[in-house]
Amino acid sequence: MTSHDRDFMNRIVTRIVEVNNKTVTTYSGNYDFYEKERDIRFEQLIASHKRQQDMLAKEEDFIARFAARASHAAQVQSRVKKIDKIDRIEIPPEEKTIRFTFNQPPRSGDDVVVMDSLAKSWQTPDGGVNPVFSGISGIIRREQKIAVVGVNGAGKSTLLKVLAGEVTPDSGTAALGANVEIGYFSQHAMEVLDPKKTVFETLQDVMPLATIGVIRNLLGSFLFSGDSIEKKIENLSGGEKSRVVLATLLARPVNFLILDEPTNHLDIKSREMLLDALKNFSGTVILVSHDRHFLRLLVDHVYEIDHGEMRIYQGDYNYYLEKVR
Repeated sequence: MTSHDRDFMNRIVTRIVEVNNKTVTTYSGNYDFYEKERDIRFEQLIASHKRQQDMLAKEEDFIARFAARASHAAQVQSRVKKIDKIDRIEIPPEEKTIRFTFNQPPRSGDDVVVMDSLAKSWQTPDGGVNPVFSGISGIIRREQKIAVVGVNGAGKSTLLKVLAGEVTPDSGTAALGANVEIGYFSQHAMEVLDPKKTVFETLQDVMPLATIGVIRNLLGSFLFSGDSIEKKIENLSGGEKSRVVLATLLARPVNFLILDEPTNHLDIKSREMLLDALKNFSGTVILVSHDRHFLRLLVDHVYEIDHGEMRIYQGDYNYYLEKVR
């Protein structure tokens, strides 16, 4: 299998096959073992490369010093043949990963969102009503990082849409606090990108006053450089579109991030970079994600939606798991 779910791989797999730098390398163990072993092997490769370079430098210095001397001709020829036969150790090029940090956001009020008796239902195709949740109340406070969890169809994405102002609740209110600026990433955010615009034009629309250099630097942080910034959105992969949407979020001075499955199309290294950026983000975050590793290292509160009701857990993801076992 291929997977971006670290927890799943750690629990299931006993062997990792890495395809990288035009080679295939096998590791006996789970994903955590693979990461540690890969780093050890890379350090050993660096050390071997240095030893070889030192040896080659000495041989080449001997050849350069004595090449013109007839008395050393045999030795010189012997060393030339020796270094010609050596398999050169190559250091693979460093893999590109997303590298970014969120700008310091403007400070919001201490109460970011006050939810009071929120309820929402959807109309079914046959004209009936499908209640999603009701009676949801609570306060999202500044700098909290909250995971919304629940089974598929529980209403997680619907709650985020209500908080983002994308959907109107049937009853109740979700009142934003003072100076709250929302950045919303939805599962369908990629669909609202203009397919005919280029990557550069998409960022320019969000940052109309920014210089070309500033926009290029931001796009470079998301692995768009050179000709790739002129790619049209319609020609991008799912992962590339995700990176464009995340870049547009970063370009805005937001202090309340509402993220619905932001890691879906990102590889593991890109997820790690996003995780680091969110951990250092000084605003407020509420998100839905199926990546348990991501949640475990990020959130400090958990909202569980179950059978239309919401339970609030005042602790991190491990605390939540302990409580529901």
